[in-house]
Amino acid sequence: TGAVAERLGGTAYVCNTYLGVAPYPMDIVRIFNFSNEICKRIVRSPLTDLRSAQNSTSVQIGSPEDICNIESQSNEGISSSNSLPHTVSMEEAALSSENEMLDFISETAASPVIRACKATKAGEKASEEAINLWKENGFSSLIIAAPDLDVWSIVKELLPLLSFSAPFAIYHQYIQPLATCVHNLQLAKMAIGLQISEPWLREYQVLPSRTHPLMQMSAFGGYILSGTRICSSDQL
Repeated sequence: TGAVAERLGGTAYVCNTYLGVAPYPMDIVRIFNFSNEICKRIVRSPLTDLRSAQNSTSVQIGSPEDICNIESQSNEGISSSNSLPHTVSMEEAALSSENEMLDFISETAASPVIRACKATKAGEKASEEAINLWKENGFSSLIIAAPDLDVWSIVKELLPLLSFSAPFAIYHQYIQPLATCVHNLQLAKMAIGLQISEPWLREYQVLPSRTHPLMQMSAFGGYILSGTRICSSDQL
């Protein structure tokens, strides 16, 4: 979630969905020291809310088993006129409580403290307006990183949340589950441009006059399945 938000730079929303009623921890986001503009665009929503919104559009969605980050570009997802007032109201309430705790210290003098508190605001619950807009427009991209779960059962539940022509990426430590997912996606005509790649991050030793890759290391870093969602004839 933090890496995706850093890459977007506050230009889009990052929706972190979760199973059950308790959200998954996002402590890593605090380390990024994001600005308030980026933090307020990192939201959470239980998968049941996203599914109920999708069910209202007559798209059948079952019980998913995944933790994922769903990004919605600002020009395709939430308009600033609908979403920002809700977010700003939460920020103003938070800032007012901070001012009371700090005995009304000026914002300039207390900027380090306020900046630390701003990072903890990331992960607010997504508003109903935001979920409704995602229901109408769909998400603009999807990232799935749940190697302990079955890939195909995840994809067939989450892919309908995407808008058509939206890209997606799925990580798994083994290639066979991704190959099975590719086969099923092709049979269901749900996606095109399917490709399985093997990322290889090679560690380097950096010393004075001696910079070279480490001679002994494992090249295995898992696999990534990427593709683009399409609209099949069965969905028309």
